Amino acid sequence: MIAQRLLLLGPLVVGLVSVPASAQTDAQGPQPLEWYLPAGIAYDADFPRPESVLGWGVGDWHVRHDQLVGWFRAVAEASPRFSLETYGYTHEQRPLLLATVTSPANLARIDEIREAHVNAVLSGDEAYEGPEVVWMGYSVHGNESSGSSAAMLFAYHLAAATGPEIERFLEDTIVLIDPCLNPDGLSRHAQWANSHKGRNLVGDPDHREHREVWPGGRTNHYWFDLNRDWLLLTHPESRGRLAKFHAWMPQVLTDYHEMGTNSTYFFQPGIPSRQNPLTPERNLELTREIATYHADALDELGSLYYTEESFDDFYYGKGSTYPDLHGAIGILFEQASSRGHFQENDFGGISFPFTIRNQFVTSLSTLAAVDGMHDSLSGYQREFYRTALEEAAAHDVRAYVFGAAEDPERTFRMVDILRRHGIEVRHLGRDLDADDDDGTAFSADGSYVVDLQQPQFRLIRALFETRTSWPDNTFYDVSSWNLPLSFNVPYRALDADAAIGELIGAPAEEDFAPGGSVIGAERVVAWLFEWHHYNAPRALNRMLEAGVRAQVATRPFSVETGAGPRDFDYGTIVVPVGVQRLSRDELRALADAAAADGLEVHAATTGLTFDGVDLGSGSLSSLEAPQALMLVGSGVSSYEAGEVWHYLDTRVDMGVSMVEKEAFGGLDLERYTHLLLVAGATGGWGEREESRVRDWVRGGGVLVATKSSGEWAAEHLMGNREDEPDDAPKAKSDEIAEGDEPGDDATEDEDGEPEPSPPIYADYEDQAAVSRVAGTIFRAQLDTTHPLCFGFVRDELPVFKNSTAVLPESEDPFAVPVRYTDAPLVSGYASDENAEKIAGTPAVRAARLGAGTVVAMIDDPNFRGVWYGTNKLYANAIFFGGAIKRTGPLDDAADDGVDSHGHGH
Repeated sequence: MIAQRLLLLGPLVVGLVSVPASAQTDAQGPQPLEWYLPAGIAYDADFPRPESVLGWGVGDWHVRHDQLVGWFRAVAEASPRFSLETYGYTHEQRPLLLATVTSPANLARIDEIREAHVNAVLSGDEAYEGPEVVWMGYSVHGNESSGSSAAMLFAYHLAAATGPEIERFLEDTIVLIDPCLNPDGLSRHAQWANSHKGRNLVGDPDHREHREVWPGGRTNHYWFDLNRDWLLLTHPESRGRLAKFHAWMPQVLTDYHEMGTNSTYFFQPGIPSRQNPLTPERNLELTREIATYHADALDELGSLYYTEESFDDFYYGKGSTYPDLHGAIGILFEQASSRGHFQENDFGGISFPFTIRNQFVTSLSTLAAVDGMHDSLSGYQREFYRTALEEAAAHDVRAYVFGAAEDPERTFRMVDILRRHGIEVRHLGRDLDADDDDGTAFSADGSYVVDLQQPQFRLIRALFETRTSWPDNTFYDVSSWNLPLSFNVPYRALDADAAIGELIGAPAEEDFAPGGSVIGAERVVAWLFEWHHYNAPRALNRMLEAGVRAQVATRPFSVETGAGPRDFDYGTIVVPVGVQRLSRDELRALADAAAADGLEVHAATTGLTFDGVDLGSGSLSSLEAPQALMLVGSGVSSYEAGEVWHYLDTRVDMGVSMVEKEAFGGLDLERYTHLLLVAGATGGWGEREESRVRDWVRGGGVLVATKSSGEWAAEHLMGNREDEPDDAPKAKSDEIAEGDEPGDDATEDEDGEPEPSPPIYADYEDQAAVSRVAGTIFRAQLDTTHPLCFGFVRDELPVFKNSTAVLPESEDPFAVPVRYTDAPLVSGYASDENAEKIAGTPAVRAARLGAGTVVAMIDDPNFRGVWYGTNKLYANAIFFGGAIKRTGPLDDAADDGVDSHGHGH
């Protein structure tokens, strides 16, 4: 039966050279092009071969991105079946390519075909008959480079193969090839692997070639995992790709990866019970049918493989799952990796050419599936959108209203993401009063509404709904990604009975970045701007780097401005004009730059306030330009370090010195004002490092530590409440007690009470899931009068948490500005035991140590670049750390003669 299906593509698949699995050890060196290609196909002898462009054969070396670009440009120039476009540029300015491959006749009217296809999909038009669309995506992880090398073979095959079958196939199909989703990472890894290749290949797994140095080539320029960014769209690679995805709406999208060297080959479906509930069951059925094509092709080749035993389809932010919310079939491929050119493994060894050929073969079997399943794939996609509209009409929520009145920038960025996902966003047509549930009113000026009755209904649900339980609570990635919560933007669900006609205003403009203003006066005593706006840290940093003397108000006040009396909140930035070295014109130019970032900048006409502190008060704390040091390198979380780097560099416009952790002992710490420690940075530290950090903080430095480094800071530099009362909940301990998780079958003790049955090995994975927090959103209480919480207008904040770690309790109740609430779980999975363990514990602690400050955060406030709501906590720690007053003695430092401003008394 399978052979008959494959015959639909004729020689495209059938006739592959049969090579036993042991060939992965036989093919250690370079292989000719014919070794990869299927037998029985005639190729145009005049068409350029890869070696004629590259100077070497596919698989001889790891391809750099510039070489990959050169090859695809050569193919596009030589083939009438190819067109090539650049859909964006990476952070390192490498071009992102998309090749469109089809018949010359189709290429001549490609825009017409594309528009007709997309219209048919979104409207559910059953009558439309046009080419199928398949997207082939390779190497989103740069050090999983067999995919991009396979893409070169795939391009050659589609361009150079001859005969009626390939011509018929290309007449019926549009093939989109994204040869490398992560050019920066691919080039980084290629340089490493190639620079360690000798004439004699060394398969020793400990050989340096197979152990790429930190941060490795997996990630992009800022060390982000781009395969988690399909939903979040933090990076230009993802934003450019998504624009093309929605412009084409493919029926099938492939996602080529690598996994451990001792594995074989995986293709989806993954574990069936771990499919997102919003994905129709028909998706899984079609994925299983496509899998038969891959199995047949790999069987013909003699390669081992498996399905349905690992990997989930839950988080929609991956390349293999994002298509599932668009009526397409996303397919993950995982090839055992050579991590270099040849490496020993449990099967004897695995070569780079062998990994490339498997990826190439499943590229061909994907085309066979698309061809053989033409009617079922296109029918499913159109049905997906028809049923989406039907479900929307019957859903108990009609629309979502959202908006953060105090910060139009966060709202704007959220709207931007929604619109990039093809979601229609409208301005709110009229003001919406507060209701009894959340007490939040929404103004028509600055609020938006998303009507669920639109084609992207299921995606809207995924981005707005909260959920805390599933049939299978084991997650490969995060379990919640509610967009309004990550942006800390208030939102409200309107039920199906709501009369929303007058609430739906005009469509949100394509480019509507909110602008600010400068409200001046003839006499300017000080320039003022509040800290609510997301871009306030960037405006302040620009001023400090220009030499401006700025202060932060640690108390609210009311003062006369160019627009009359105005109230100013905690955290207002005050730039007194009379003490500056800069001219008034230069100060005005900086105020204009802040307004260009969306801020309102006010001119105070007097230093004497109507209410609150005066502008010369000691309650205004002086600020200095940060000189930040972040430790990176082996053992440090590259993801979290990259998130800090990305946030400070791209959003605060602040440089940060990144120094290898091993060099810490020889650094001159006096040149730095801030030490930033992410997870892993303090691993292996002893008394010497602790003493060094302690002395530096005492001298006036500000330490900002997150995750495990935050635990270290709390334990070693802060006073902790050591004596727990006898009746303290046991769930607050760091580990769940053994045996707390009973099995399905329970026996009874002598008193007739149930006893847990002993655990069995097969239950390990399920029980391990219970013991972790799977990327979950919790609720924390804020002290908005504390400098670390300046700029927040609500006293509750959604916080992302992906560990069960908790900070020890502080001796000083004023040193915990952020604390988890007593019922903290908002969205995502956490067992009852873990939710109870986290409830009421400190999320952030801050304390003076000598003339400096220690800030410990148990979580990552910059997670994946999309947690705009908690970014401000990190910015506040950097800019306002010195404004935190001493509120209680530390364990090892009673009053040491220094007041809260660093002055002796």
